[in-house]
Amino acid sequence: MSKERFRARPNEKVKTKPKEKETQPEIKDPNEPPVPILKREDYGYGKEGTPIKVKVNSFEVTEISKYDKFLKYNIEINPIDKDIEADVKRERSDYGKNIRRRVLTELGLKMEDWFQGVVYAYDGGATLYTTDRLGFDKVEDAKPVVREEISLVDFKNLDGEPTRYNVIINRLDTVIELTQLKKYISGEEFEWEFFSDEAFNVLNSLIHRVGAENEKYVQSGKSSIYSKGMKKKISNGVELWFGWFSTVRPGQGSLFVNVNPTFTTFYQPLSLDAFLLEYLRYQSLPRDFKPFHLKKINEIIKGVLVRPLHLKVPTERRIKKLLTGKKVTYFKYKPKANSKETYPLEKYFKENYNIKEPTGLFVEIMTDDDTSIAWPIEFCKIIEGQRYSNKKLTGRQRGEIIMETKLKPSFNEKETIRGTNEILQLPNDPTGVGMKVEPKMTEVDARRLESTDVKYAGKVMKPINGQWNLKDVKFVESGERLEFWHVVIFEQSRWISKADAVEFIKNLGRQCELQGMNIARVIPDIQHLQYMGPVSIKNAYEEAKKRLKRPPQMIVFIIPGEKSPINTELYEAIKRIMDTEIGCLSQCVSVDSKKNFRNQQYCANLAMKINLKLGGVNSMLPENKLNIRGEEVLFLGADVTHPKDKTGRSICAVVGSLDNQAARFITKYRDQERSGLEEILQIDEMIKDILKEYCDYQKRKGKVNKNEAPRLPPYIIMYRDGVSESQFERVLRWELPKIREACAGFRAGYEPKIIFSVVGKRHHTRIFPINPQSKKEADRNGNCLVGTVVDKKITHPTLNDFYLQSHYANQGTARPSHYTILHDDIKLTIDEFQGLSNTLCYNFQRTTSSVSIPAPTYYAHLTCARAKMYLTVSRGTIRLPKVHENLKNYPMYFM
Repeated sequence: MSKERFRARPNEKVKTKPKEKETQPEIKDPNEPPVPILKREDYGYGKEGTPIKVKVNSFEVTEISKYDKFLKYNIEINPIDKDIEADVKRERSDYGKNIRRRVLTELGLKMEDWFQGVVYAYDGGATLYTTDRLGFDKVEDAKPVVREEISLVDFKNLDGEPTRYNVIINRLDTVIELTQLKKYISGEEFEWEFFSDEAFNVLNSLIHRVGAENEKYVQSGKSSIYSKGMKKKISNGVELWFGWFSTVRPGQGSLFVNVNPTFTTFYQPLSLDAFLLEYLRYQSLPRDFKPFHLKKINEIIKGVLVRPLHLKVPTERRIKKLLTGKKVTYFKYKPKANSKETYPLEKYFKENYNIKEPTGLFVEIMTDDDTSIAWPIEFCKIIEGQRYSNKKLTGRQRGEIIMETKLKPSFNEKETIRGTNEILQLPNDPTGVGMKVEPKMTEVDARRLESTDVKYAGKVMKPINGQWNLKDVKFVESGERLEFWHVVIFEQSRWISKADAVEFIKNLGRQCELQGMNIARVIPDIQHLQYMGPVSIKNAYEEAKKRLKRPPQMIVFIIPGEKSPINTELYEAIKRIMDTEIGCLSQCVSVDSKKNFRNQQYCANLAMKINLKLGGVNSMLPENKLNIRGEEVLFLGADVTHPKDKTGRSICAVVGSLDNQAARFITKYRDQERSGLEEILQIDEMIKDILKEYCDYQKRKGKVNKNEAPRLPPYIIMYRDGVSESQFERVLRWELPKIREACAGFRAGYEPKIIFSVVGKRHHTRIFPINPQSKKEADRNGNCLVGTVVDKKITHPTLNDFYLQSHYANQGTARPSHYTILHDDIKLTIDEFQGLSNTLCYNFQRTTSSVSIPAPTYYAHLTCARAKMYLTVSRGTIRLPKVHENLKNYPMYFM
């Protein structure tokens, strides 16, 4: 086998994959000083609330490593015979990482002298960390580059030869100092760059070695491993795998390994014909499909690795697309690159292979040479361990996953400890660098904050563990009188009778009256329609207008529930057309079972949404809980959501409170080029729009004279969602000045004091009661009581952050939200900010329970989700339409 070793010439670089093009503006001038850091010492720790002790799923690292530094090598592992990974979406790249780990293992066996006495960590990509120089790299005055060829004998090409991989390794100038971590966790030093410090990458690569190298598990992403033996089939050819997430996190005075059970979806390892039957839920497969269905199928199967059952060699290839009908007839099959002969596809396989009951369907295979290959779907076996994209999950699948993943706290805790000690084996130093990890969960000091009272018309509710109900209460303020409305039932073979629908509408109207809404007692017309695409919605509106002899105020759409394949498509079409093209309020009623029609609580939940959409206010909070030093506050929430593919658009949303009760909010959204970065580019324009709406609302409500300029709030508090720690400085650097510019630009001299905080739920920290049987420590499900807050030991050594579990979890283990205060002109105490954040979780207007994040953040998240439904593509151009002018006076239309 050929082997080539060479030294790099001066200034010569080994080619690496180019970085994704940066599309966001350059936020940071290299000469500009870093954004000031608001340190915990400026706040201290909270004191209010009942002191308690809790456990967290963080395992303390008592000894980091006996090595003070690691070297960094660039490593490229690419197949020699084929290279089509670029055509494969990111969620399927995990399989390639596992192959590259196998190649590196083979390289270690072949070139044993290179790795003698060296501990290494590999991330499955282009980076290799080592405790010393590798064997080929011993000369002090040069950085050699080596190239080796490795073959995997159990993976063969179509000619039966082992698959060959080219491995190129060269040392970089980077040296990772682990001693710097000790200064970081002691609070002695901190810079924003520490969030992306490579020392964490080294340690995370090390702690995942056991799982990554064990054939019983599949590593997915950087931080999770999944067990091949712990999986469950769900609908449409997909299976749910159980696994463990783990990552090294900084705490106060120590590092911690955060471990948490996790789940993800994989393709079932079926033959492709069986998979398509499962996916489509068909009894048999047709020889052709309508273009819409064919597009959906190709979205699902493109890039999937399959093993050809008709060949005697253990090989695998990726699917390009499904071939049907005429595409099969005209396909020229060319199995050899150096052959000039091609074959009719069906004839070739009938003559050379025995297909008992042919479907007549083939899949074209990705190739990088001059071959043209397609295989019968019956001969293609999907290879185990390939991720199934979350964006392709149906409502039915999501429902099944929710049911399967609601782990009771006791089971979650048990599996967390098992994953730490038995699977990852963290207390046994699997890293080989002398890392010592405690085998037990960390106990920390915590506090429990009191629930907040909730005001209704003439009545104050006192929540118990974050919950209350609407019995015998009326909404604070009714929206406009609901008189001209219409009901549309999108049929599935008359699945709901008119009598059932009439009874439901009567129950709904009765419940709206009970809650204090102003609603006409006349039963609206009920229309049955077959859904035939977006035109059906427009026709329904025109029919409603005709029957009412005027535009309707609202249309109630009764649609199939999540078990129906058209549920998501239909819901999104209704919202897009009604919100942006027609400009009419809509309320969807999603029904899997007609039992909801007779459920009073179900009707009460709908009443809350309808009242909000019509401009009403359901509940309020005590004013002293929201005002600061007797002054009003403008509460802002902001979020960004990114598309799964690189060609889509990111959606940004900012919402702002319209009154001193933070009960009504105005929403603004924009789209921007997808970059994976989080700053909202036009946040200044969105804030100006919010300030204008704020002033217009004050005038409409008669709070100021028409000729007077409304007084603007002297305080602004931003709860920003969707920001990773590594982008804290970037977002703060861009958005905080833009908020100030917007205020000054809206009205000269307006300079409010601002708090800029980040709140997130995309983390894996969980809090458990010490005594889950005690009613003073745990709820009936075994979770900590609502209001539990943790700001010590496992929190950041320098920044002001805390975890707050502000909601009751009906099922499963509650996930606390993680708050970080990045800037504060107002100078609140930490108790004041924690108490305010907890209070705002009781003001989400469409529930009778506290929620997990403050209402402004929740509304921003909902706005992003709604705006995403508006995106349309026309002639290759993506467009995001505005909400129709008719809805301007209904700011909570999105509820």
